[in-house]
Amino acid sequence: MIKKLLAPNLSSKNLTRKLFLVVFLLVSLMVHAHGDLTIRIEQKTEEISKKPNDFTLYFERGFLYQQHNEYDHALKDYLKSEALGNKDKVLFFRKAEAYYLNEELDNGMLAINDYLAIDSIDVKAKKLQAQLLFSLNKYDEALLAYTFVFDNMLDIRPEDIIEYCDIILSVNNKNYNGAINAIDLALNKLGEDTFSLQLKKLDYLIASNQAENTINQFNYFIEKFNRKEFWYYKKAQFLYDVEMHAEATIALQQAATAISQLNLKFQSMKSVKELEKQIAQLEEKLNLQKS
Repeated sequence: MIKKLLAPNLSSKNLTRKLFLVVFLLVSLMVHAHGDLTIRIEQKTEEISKKPNDFTLYFERGFLYQQHNEYDHALKDYLKSEALGNKDKVLFFRKAEAYYLNEELDNGMLAINDYLAIDSIDVKAKKLQAQLLFSLNKYDEALLAYTFVFDNMLDIRPEDIIEYCDIILSVNNKNYNGAINAIDLALNKLGEDTFSLQLKKLDYLIASNQAENTINQFNYFIEKFNRKEFWYYKKAQFLYDVEMHAEATIALQQAATAISQLNLKFQSMKSVKELEKQIAQLEEKLNLQKS
C-alpha cells in the first residue's frame, strides 16, 4: 500500500497528501495497538475481580501494563502476583525489565539476580544484568556480563555489539582496539556488509589515530557504494587532517569526478551542491598549504 502511495511522477501537492496519509495510517496503527492493550487490560481486570487470588492473572495484567509503558502499574501487579505465591523465574525477569525501564536500578538488580539464581546461563537475562550494571556505573561487572552475552548469543544484533563496545570503552576509554576487535568478530558472524558496524569501526579507527586502517576503511565504503562522491570527500577531509595533502588532493579530484558522472538530476540536488562547496573550500585550504 505504501509503495502505491509513493508512486513516481506525482505532483508536489499530491505527494504531500499521500505522505500525510501514510503518516496518518502509521499513527493510527500505533493508537490502535495501545487501544487494544487498554481493552485487554480492562478484560484482565474483570477476570481478576472474579478471581482476586489468582497470581497468574496479576502477572498477565502486569505484562500488559508493561507493554503499555505503565511501569508503576506493572510492578504493582508483579509484586501482587509474587505475594500470592508466583515464584516462576519469568516473573523475576519481567520485574527486572520493568524496574530497568522505570529507572529503579537497584531493585532491578535484585530482581535479575533472583532470576539468575535459577538460570545462571540465560543470555537475555545476562544482557539485562549487564545493562543494569552499566547504568549503575559498574563498568567492570557490566563488561564481564556482556562478554558472556557476546560469546553465547545466537541471534546477536548490531545494536548489541555497539552496546558492548560502549561498555568496553567505559572500562577503558582508550581501548579502541578491544572495541574494534569485537566489531570484527561480529562482522564475521553477521556478514561484512553490516554497515552500522562498519561505520562505528570507522569512528573508532579515526579516534585511535590509526591512519592506514582508517584509509582502508574509507576505501571499503567507496567500493561498496554506488554514490561515491561523499565518501571520496570524507576521505579527503581525513587525509587533510592527518597532513597527507597530496593524497587529499587526489581524493578531492575523485570526488569531483564522481559528481560529474552523476545524472544531471542528481547534480542539481541541494546536497550535491553543498558538497561541491565543501570540496571547493577544502581545495582552497590545500592550495594555501602549497603556497
